[in-house]
Amino acid sequence: MADGIILTGGMSERFGSPKAFAVWKESYFYERAVQALQSEVKTIWIISHPSFAGRIEAGEQVKVREDLPPHQEKGPLAGLFTGLSYTEEEWVFMLPVDMPLITKAEIRFLASYISPETEAVIPEAAGRIAPACGWFHADLLSKAEAQLESGDYRMKKVFSGKEKVIDVNQMYWRPEAFENINTAWQLEELNRKVK
Repeated sequence: MADGIILTGGMSERFGSPKAFAVWKESYFYERAVQALQSEVKTIWIISHPSFAGRIEAGEQVKVREDLPPHQEKGPLAGLFTGLSYTEEEWVFMLPVDMPLITKAEIRFLASYISPETEAVIPEAAGRIAPACGWFHADLLSKAEAQLESGDYRMKKVFSGKEKVIDVNQMYWRPEAFENINTAWQLEELNRKVK
């Protein structure tokens, strides 16, 4: 089995409000992320900003945590470190909350590329790597911690050549599922395009 990590982000200044509580198809973004993961993983670790952690519904499968000190608010790398610190599973699927089109189908698609030599499987969409989304091996915990302590918070730097980058535009029938919603305008566009 595996665990899931949902990154809810911070105050989402570009979006104008916390993206965890943006609504699409009558569900909060964080609820859609939970729905995508719940049948694919054992425990879902929602890594939340302290200002709204109390607004997120936890449960038997869903645990809400804040970034572990001293790495609070250091971006997705801190979220990965925190999630890997809690999990007892060999693999985790990490999902940024602003990718509301991801479903269990995309999670399973990326899982099909896991091999014994792999430490991560991440998507590339429209020529851009999404290093905060995908499957991550538990062995990355010490690398993530060392990198955070060095002051380098770039997700791409945590990999050491054992990652698989999957070009979803070439390999997947629904590449738009891997797009981030960063602004209110993008959410409006999503509502117009996808009913």
